[in-house]
Amino acid sequence: MKSKLQLFSSIFKLIIGIMAIIAFVIIGFGGENMVKWIVTLVLAIACIVMGIIGIVDYKKDR
Repeated sequence: MKSKLQLFSSIFKLIIGIMAIIAFVIIGFGGENMVKWIVTLVLAIACIVMGIIGIVDYKKDR
């Protein structure tokens, strides 16, 4: 059974990933060269996926 701390951690990862993607879009609209920010985008997507997996695991074990 997953603890509340693990659920909080998963929600935190999800929020950080979403905020990073929003920042990526804002930087892109600002005219910045986006090639150097691709790694950040990939890490943000990975953070979102890990957060979603953690939340689903918590709901499944409940």
